[in-house]
Amino acid sequence: MTLSHLDITKLSSIPNIKTLLLKAALKRSSYDSQKPSDVSLPKDKLYYDGYVLDERSYRLYHQVVDWQLESEIIHPCYLHSLAFPLHIMLLLLPDFPFPLLGLVHVNNRIRQLRPIKNAEKLAVSSCFEQLELHPKGWLFSIKVEFYSGSELVWESISTNLFRTNHSHEVDPSAKHSRVPFISPINSPWKLSSNLGRRYAKVSGDFNPIHLTKLSAKLFGFKQHIIHGMWTKSYCISTLQKITPSLFMQPFEINTTFKQPLYLPNQVNMAVQTFESGSVYEEQYFKVVGIGANNEQHSLHLLGNIRAT
Repeated sequence: MTLSHLDITKLSSIPNIKTLLLKAALKRSSYDSQKPSDVSLPKDKLYYDGYVLDERSYRLYHQVVDWQLESEIIHPCYLHSLAFPLHIMLLLLPDFPFPLLGLVHVNNRIRQLRPIKNAEKLAVSSCFEQLELHPKGWLFSIKVEFYSGSELVWESISTNLFRTNHSHEVDPSAKHSRVPFISPINSPWKLSSNLGRRYAKVSGDFNPIHLTKLSAKLFGFKQHIIHGMWTKSYCISTLQKITPSLFMQPFEINTTFKQPLYLPNQVNMAVQTFESGSVYEEQYFKVVGIGANNEQHSLHLLGNIRAT
């Protein structure tokens, strides 16, 4: 399903993210498991044209995700954090059917058409995109677009899963062929217990499952987990060190979030590059847990990046 004839709401300001998250925690679901065929997404589109990039905010974000490119270039995932309040506003719409607690971010695609610089004034729009059945429930996506003037410079699709039983027969998604990682570039990471709290402060995502072991246990986790978007952000920072030229041109980066990444932890990021002549055309990467004897297990993230 693709939404059309959207109702556009132009925002005069962005609400406080903590207020939005409190409302999200209190929002009741209208989902009726007995009537799964009645499920639909709101046809609202939110628009805000007043973003002026704040130097202190993006520098703090860059520190947490280890972005070391020259200071005037903004990390590609920083714009995702700017748009996060719009995500929550869409989820808070009265006719959004699913409960907010328990939604799982399963895929994220970012397409950046050129580097974003710190002096730019940006406009952003956000709306629901796709709704489809999944063997474990429902998948829905949120689309975000950033503009500099009339120029589209960045867009993303974030796909989320609402787990539930439904009465529909759904074929399992076709499994993508795994790319062999032959002599990959390896980057070991050591993740501290407070990493989720640090990232929450710079991204606005204060979901309790990321903050402390105690708060995560309240939602069924044995301990707190790092945000999927931090993992993607750190992957991008690592990729930029390997192939800096890739981030100075249009590119697309896709990630699928797999098993939760508990904190504290040690993991390895493996990067497999494919090149034509002296130009890297595509890179595949994965984040995998490291066992006691340096065995790799627990796949946490799969992704690929390519020039467009």
